[in-house]
This record gives sequence, C-alpha cells and structure tokens, in this order.
Amino acid sequence: MATLCLTVNSADLPLGPLLAVEHVKDNVSISVEEGKENILRVSENVVFTDINSILRYLARVATTAGLYGSNLMEHTEIDHWLEFSATKLSSCNSFTSAINELSHCLSLRTYLVGNSLSLADLCVWATLKESAAWQEQLQQNKAPVHVKRWFGFLEAQQAFQSVGAKWNVSTAKAKVLLTHRACQSCSSQPTLPG
Repeated sequence: MATLCLTVNSADLPLGPLLAVEHVKDNVSISVEEGKENILRVSENVVFTDINSILRYLARVATTAGLYGSNLMEHTEIDHWLEFSATKLSSCNSFTSAINELSHCLSLRTYLVGNSLSLADLCVWATLKESAAWQEQLQQNKAPVHVKRWFGFLEAQQAFQSVGAKWNVSTAKAKVLLTHRACQSCSSQPTLPG
C-alpha cells in the first residue's frame, strides 16, 4: 500500500484525524503536513475532505488498531458518536442536552463503545477539546463528573499527549474560545485566557 497523505489546516486544527493518525501510524504508512484545508489523499483519484470520512477510512484501513470496533453493532455505535459529535455536541443550541446525554452514557463506562478506545472516543474527545463551552465548564468546575473523568482519562494517554505536543493544541484552544464568543446563540460567554 502506498503512503497516505493527510494535509491539515493548522488554522482549523482537526484533532480527531490527528489522534487517529497517532493510533494507526504503526499499521499504516501515513504522512501529515500542514496546508490550507483538511484532506486525506489516498491515491491520485481518491481524496477525502470530510472529517468523519477521514476518520472512518483511517480506522478501516488499520483494522488491527481496533478503532472501528469489532462487530456490526459497535460499527453502528461508533457511527452514532461521530454524527453526535458533528451535530449535537458541536452546536451551541444543543450543547447542554448533548453533554448531559454523554454524561449519562459514560456513567458506567470507561469507553463510549465496547471495552477499548475507538473512533467514538477520539472524535467526541476532540470535539470537547475544541469546544469553548466545555472549556468553560471545566474552568468553572461545572463539568458533569462522568464526562470530566472520561475526558481526563483520555487526555492523560500518551497518544493524546503526543498530538497536543506536536500540534500546539493550546493555540487551537484560544482560537475556539474566540469562535465561541462570536456564537450568538450560546447562553454564556467565556473569558479569554490571559
């Protein structure tokens, strides 16, 4: 198999695909470079630009990494969480209900799907990491306990630390807080880090 090439827009840092690359890099030949848009180039004729499509492809091509689950039910659950991240969890209007749903689901689980890390965890974690509303809840110690436990557990893992160090995730966080300020439908406004 030829080397895959993931191009990431550093102004819109896609943490989900970067985390997936970190988890599949031992099984798949892949290079990551900065560019103007987020693209996974599989071949001259096959290119993915949608974040969820990039995630799914990486997980499917590196089956031994186990990121796409082990059976049809887990595949479907993972797809649910990818969609949940892209819609409910990313929306100012539905963030509160989404975070409560997430907390309920994590009340008796270590991982969102099955008994090991999956794309669901990577994608939901990345969405929260990039969320000003979530960062504000953490700062004000108002984050739901089960989500906070799960988020911290994943954040402490080597792959998450490595992505943060390689891609200066704290810069992305400041960008997200600025974006959050511009969201007219959010009920609260975070303070920018000083």
